[in-house]
Amino acid sequence: MTCISRRQAVIAIAVTITPGTTRSAQAQAPIPKPAIRPATSTAGSLPPIPPLTISPAIAAKVGRQVWHNESGGSIDGLTAWNDAEDFPSLGIGHWIWFKAGGHPLFEESFPQLVDFIRNTGAKPPPWLDKRPVPPCPWLNKAEFYRKFNEPQLADLRRFLAATIPQQAQFLLARTEAAIPRMLATLPDAADKRRLLENLNRIVRSAPDLYPLIDYVNFKGEGVSEKEMSFDATTGRKEGWGTKHLLLEMKPTPEGLPTLAEFSRAAKYVLDRRIRNHPSSQRWRIGWHKRCDTYARPLA
Repeated sequence: MTCISRRQAVIAIAVTITPGTTRSAQAQAPIPKPAIRPATSTAGSLPPIPPLTISPAIAAKVGRQVWHNESGGSIDGLTAWNDAEDFPSLGIGHWIWFKAGGHPLFEESFPQLVDFIRNTGAKPPPWLDKRPVPPCPWLNKAEFYRKFNEPQLADLRRFLAATIPQQAQFLLARTEAAIPRMLATLPDAADKRRLLENLNRIVRSAPDLYPLIDYVNFKGEGVSEKEMSFDATTGRKEGWGTKHLLLEMKPTPEGLPTLAEFSRAAKYVLDRRIRNHPSSQRWRIGWHKRCDTYARPLA
């Protein structure tokens, strides 16, 4: 099986994976193709976009932590169907999969994950190992859970549980593809510089890249109007995506102080969202607990 390059993966993810508010259905809407990212910087130019790479062993650690964040590390949590949604959410990133006919509002992402994993050499279950990936075979949530312990869904959970590192690499490809899009939404050169300086600082401070990978999956990139809301206090639109987090970060020494600052900035932009959307208050404790994991290296 021919493996795809990291650059091919980044382009594929950028074209097919949505930069939404979260990994939920509301996040997954069509997106533009990424801009060409600079490989290096020159004198007087902006800081470079850092390369984002992790080893398979580190990807396994990152994947297990994201899995724990999303569904407590539960095998059953790898295949879920949320209330008020017309499709299942699958894998550590809760990628969505449509029935035949698609969905008029959202962009599915599970077929792209299957192709990504297959291109690493892993084999999906025979009923799923088709090109193109077939539509979701379950018609609704009731049927999905009625058949939850039957062979098809059991096979799917085994496949997903065996490919946690590949799923983490898939999330990393989305993170890498997001950087040029975040920069493209910043007309001010000073904001571009601040974002890149803080991005480089967190990349050097977290070689596992877990804080970046998880937050992009958790709360999106920050490039969509859906990731912002009007703040009555400031009179401006304020966001809670990764772009807004990076812009909020203050200069700190590299290492643990930078990890702590990333965690603080994440809590700050999420608390700002809660202030603008008081109904989100019920999620604050869980959100802050997740942000606490960014302040220390993965075990």
